[in-house]
Amino acid sequence: MRTWVTPEEMERKRKRNRILLYCSLPLLAIALSAAVTILANTI
Repeated sequence: MRTWVTPEEMERKRKRNRILLYCSLPLLAIALSAAVTILANTI
């Protein structure tokens, strides 16, 4: 197992993480609002 990562790899990994974060935030917001809506309707 090698621990040394080239700057290119670091940049690629960082870019992918940022994309994943930006994709997951709206999905999380949608899921949260759906859960709140369901809970509000059951009351």
